[in-house]
Amino acid sequence: MSDKVTDSQFAMWRTLFALAHVDRFVSNDELRFMAEALEDIPFSDDQKSILTQDIKEPQDVFEMYLNIEDDTDRIEFFRFAHDMVWVDGDFGPEEQKIMLKLQEEQVRRTDISDLVGKVNLRLEGEYDPDENRHRPGKRDAKKIIHSFRERFLKDLFR
Repeated sequence: MSDKVTDSQFAMWRTLFALAHVDRFVSNDELRFMAEALEDIPFSDDQKSILTQDIKEPQDVFEMYLNIEDDTDRIEFFRFAHDMVWVDGDFGPEEQKIMLKLQEEQVRRTDISDLVGKVNLRLEGEYDPDENRHRPGKRDAKKIIHSFRERFLKDLFR
C-alpha cells in the first residue's frame, strides 16, 4: 500500500481540476470536491501548490490528460469525470465537446488486452444503483462528490 501519489495519478487530478473550469463556471460543489481532495489525498507539498494554482487558473484539459500515463488512471479519470460533469446538474456543450475529444484519445491510447483483469469493466447497459451510475440531479451532488473521492482513495491504497 503506497501513500504517495504517482505522477500519473497527479496528472489525473490536474485533469479533473481543469475539467471543472470547462464550462467557465466552477460550482460550489466542484470547489468543495477540489478542496476535499487537497485535504484527503496524500499529495506532496509541491503537488498541493500546483493543484491550488489550478483551482485559480484553468489549465488545458486535453494537455493535462496527455500526461496521464497509466491506463488504469485514465480509466479512473473517466469514472470521476462522469460524476464531475453532472455534479452541477448540467452537462453543457463545452463539457460534452471535451469529453468526446478525451474519449477519442482514450480509445487511441488504450491497449484493451492489457486492461483485461486490471479494471472492473462493465457492459454499457448495466446499471449499478450502489454507484449511482445515472444522470444525477442536484440533490445527488454531495453523494457523488463523496462517492468518487472514496472510490479514488480505495483504489489509491489497494
